[in-house]
Amino acid sequence: MSAWRKRAIESLPSLKKDFEDPQTSIYGVFMELLPVTVASHKSNNVAQLKKNYDFAEWCFRQKSENLWNAACVSLYEHLGNKTETLQAIHLWVKQDIYIEIRSLLKQRVGEATLKIIDGLYGLSNARFTG
Repeated sequence: MSAWRKRAIESLPSLKKDFEDPQTSIYGVFMELLPVTVASHKSNNVAQLKKNYDFAEWCFRQKSENLWNAACVSLYEHLGNKTETLQAIHLWVKQDIYIEIRSLLKQRVGEATLKIIDGLYGLSNARFTG
């Protein structure tokens, strides 16, 4: 079994059978992970949030484009879709990852909201202009 499947199962053990299925892609895993992440923010389920964000970060940091791209386009960019995730992004997504995904979020939330998030990270807006 691949490392990403094992890690996905650790994050969401209730979906073990689904994640073991060879037809389930890493994108399918993130499609399941996103609503669980939103629900975990709503219920303040810190343990589940840690598992989800740790899994996403692990995928983001892999050399395989399939893994880091899935984390970016199937989870990180969608954090701008819901107030719960957008307001907490600076608490769960490390700054270096935020800087990398900022352009994806900009498409969802706009420049004004990004300036607010930049401030939460303590980033100068001048860094992103020009």
